Amino acid sequence: MPGLHQVAEHLSLQAKTLTGDDADAFGRSAFNRYYYAAYLSVRELLASLDTSWEASPHSAIPDLLEITVMRQVRDQAKRMSTSGLITIARHHSLAKQAGQASSDIASILRAAYGVRVVADYRPEQRVAFDRLEFRLAQHTHAEARNWKTRVDRAKKVLMSISKELGIVY
Repeated sequence: MPGLHQVAEHLSLQAKTLTGDDADAFGRSAFNRYYYAAYLSVRELLASLDTSWEASPHSAIPDLLEITVMRQVRDQAKRMSTSGLITIARHHSLAKQAGQASSDIASILRAAYGVRVVADYRPEQRVAFDRLEFRLAQHTHAEARNWKTRVDRAKKVLMSISKELGIVY
C-alpha cells in the first residue's frame, strides 16, 4: 500500500496535467495528503513519548511540542545533570537541540495545517498554477512536498535526545 506522501506525489503530477476545476481538485488533494503524511509522522513521535498524546487535536500539537514536550526534556535533562549523569553543558546542549527540533516541527505543522484547512474548507481560494509549480494559501507544492522530510529530520533529533535522556527506550 502506498504511503500518503507517495499518494500526494501522484496527485501533484496529475494536477499539473489538468486545467480548471480538475486541476484545482487534484492540487487541493495533494496539499491535503502532504499534510497528513507529515502529521502522521508527528503523531507517531508523540505516541512514542506519551501514548495519551497520540489523540491530541491537530491544532494543539504545535503547542504540545513547544511547551509540554520541551518541559519534559528540560526537566529530565536537569534531573540528569543534577545527579551527575550528564554535564551541565550537555544538559543545555540537549535542551537547545530539542527546542530547535520542536520549534521546527511546530512551525511546519502550523503552516501545513493552515494550508490543509484552506484546501478542505475554502473552495473559493483556488490553487494557483504557474508552469510546473502550484500554490495554495501562499504555500507552494514544493514546500508541501518537503514537509514530511523536514518533520522526519527534526523527529529523529527529538527521538535521539529522548533516548539519551531515558524518556523513551
